[in-house]
Amino acid sequence: MESTGRLPFIERGAGDVVVFLHGYPLSHTIWEPQLTSLSAAHRVVLLDLPGYGLAQGVPAPDTISEFAEEVHQTLTRGFPQPVTIVGHSFGGYIALELIRTHPERFAALVLANTRSEPDSAEVKEKRFATAKRMEDPTQGLDVDEIGRSLLAPTRWERDGELADIIRRIIRAVPSRTIIGSLKAIARRRDATPTLSTIRVPTLVIWGEEDRLIPPDQTRSMVARVKGCRGVGIPAAGHLPSLEAPEAFASEIDQLLGGLPPT
Repeated sequence: MESTGRLPFIERGAGDVVVFLHGYPLSHTIWEPQLTSLSAAHRVVLLDLPGYGLAQGVPAPDTISEFAEEVHQTLTRGFPQPVTIVGHSFGGYIALELIRTHPERFAALVLANTRSEPDSAEVKEKRFATAKRMEDPTQGLDVDEIGRSLLAPTRWERDGELADIIRRIIRAVPSRTIIGSLKAIARRRDATPTLSTIRVPTLVIWGEEDRLIPPDQTRSMVARVKGCRGVGIPAAGHLPSLEAPEAFASEIDQLLGGLPPT
């Protein structure tokens, strides 16, 4: 484990730097297959967001801009050169905020199972209500309900090992982190205008059976980013990095192979 700035991370390999930002309510663990498969040719960095995983000692803020700034400070101190950032879901919201505010930090961008649009009023209300409920120390998330929604239909029942991994990840997230994250997600700005300003190689990936963020919403970003490539992964839900790790890594490796040497 390394620590630069306030956020700890796991690092392996050498070469161009690829930084992975996980979704909610997860941790760097969702990227462990890519740590193995991509580090043979790249310097892979698995970063835990504030309040999650190895970074539970860092208080989780309640705005996307504050999450993004924590990531920016950590990357600036540890990786002065432009890097490729891979953002999954919540991590994608943070990546879009980072490229809006610090575009010079990017060599390339990967957006996985995420979207640029803000929440509807109804969804915002539900997030705030869950955050309020979680202030009661006797309350918690329904781990199985969330886990089931993260995977392609029937995968939860078929793959007990993967289900157990997801259960462990979700259960480890502190209530205070869940509260801050839900508020940040609900308050996020519309990032759609940012898409047309992106000037680095960009890849958008989605699971064709994603039940949390409909594939059409992720796919819609492709046409808004100049030169962007979009890829849907069959039989994968919201977590293609774990459901189809080889296919997921292959698409990222293809993007990285086209970048100029650093």
